[in-house]
Amino acid sequence: MTKTKTVSGRTLTIASKVLMYLLLIVLATIVLLPFYFMVESSFKTYAEALGKFTWWPQEFTAEAYNYILGDNPFRINLLSSFGVTLLVTVPTMAVGIFVSSMSAYVFAKRSFDGRGALFGVLLFTMMLPGTILMMPQYLIFSEMELVGTVLPLMLPGMFGSATCVFFMRQFIRGIPDSIVDAAKVDGLGHFKIFVLIILPLAWPALISQIVLWFLAGYNDYMGPLIYLSTSAMNEKTLQVALAYFSFSQSKGMENIPAIMAGAVLTVIPPLVLYMAFQKFFISGLVVSGLKD
Repeated sequence: MTKTKTVSGRTLTIASKVLMYLLLIVLATIVLLPFYFMVESSFKTYAEALGKFTWWPQEFTAEAYNYILGDNPFRINLLSSFGVTLLVTVPTMAVGIFVSSMSAYVFAKRSFDGRGALFGVLLFTMMLPGTILMMPQYLIFSEMELVGTVLPLMLPGMFGSATCVFFMRQFIRGIPDSIVDAAKVDGLGHFKIFVLIILPLAWPALISQIVLWFLAGYNDYMGPLIYLSTSAMNEKTLQVALAYFSFSQSKGMENIPAIMAGAVLTVIPPLVLYMAFQKFFISGLVVSGLKD
């Protein structure tokens, strides 16, 4: 009887694993299929892309990339837009993560009246859709005559992010209090403790937040579309410039390979960033999520 139960339990375990892997394969296929079509379409000829659907280019060519990277206005706009995207994303990310990490340190290692209530308010702001803040923010920046510049895309993020504060707090709580106490005995103030001790120890969590913040800023479309609508094409961010290129192509016969080639090129920087810091990114998220 016991042997029968053991065999049945093993069979159930194997069946559940097979079902789980099948589900993962289906989900991975759903996620990766659009990327596959994007890449393979970029290597098709103009005529083939407009013709009958095929799973693989019948005539493998890089003419779409030659067009995108060739001597044409879009290449200049693409490079300029990439620079604008970095200008908006990198300083905002650096200042925002530093400010958020300082707030996280206070919530994790300092005791003060109302800490729990204040942190609860912070968590509540994470539940608010960002779209409901667009109109008030636009009116504020319009009154400040900043619409048409990159500052509306940078200033809000430089005050920190509730999500970043939450994840960094979770990680910092796992750092032993004895380390902080020992630093206090040595005469270090809270700012030096944060900079010299907490930040180096929280490096995995910082890496994960850097990757997430960069991806959010790099892929932002709505904000640049609103605030940079009056700017020249070479002063727009990469995603908006690519969208404008797609719209310009749709006025006539769509140059699908060129559009897909532009999309492939925009995917490369975040993909390289993620692959370079994948180990730290995953460990930082896992450890932050395990802290209660």
